[in-house]
Amino acid sequence: MHELRQPTDKQNELAKSLGLSTEGKSFRVLTAEITDALEIKAFAVVEEYGLASGVEVEYVGPRTDMPSQLVISTVATNGYLYFKGTSRYCRPWEVRVFIPSESQAALHPLQQTYLRIAGPGR
Repeated sequence: MHELRQPTDKQNELAKSLGLSTEGKSFRVLTAEITDALEIKAFAVVEEYGLASGVEVEYVGPRTDMPSQLVISTVATNGYLYFKGTSRYCRPWEVRVFIPSESQAALHPLQQTYLRIAGPGR
């Protein structure tokens, strides 16, 4: 008899950080629930910070291949932000609205959580 694929430790950790129950769920079911939770949270951040096409942002996430200053071209239906002049994309909590007069704009709580989990420079 075929056994369902079990969630990975990393997947269980992410699900718990999002407040999802992992009890008795297969890899695929948990993947779908994590994806849904991330999309819901992404659009909450997009709405809260007014992220839209044309908004200038600073990248504060862990990727080293991202320019620090970007202009949003599109907020995709999956919650990812795409940028003008590049094929790169990221989640909304990996950016903050660019405010030249402020060197340290406040990070959204999801940005703080993400940076704590991912660690600096990852």
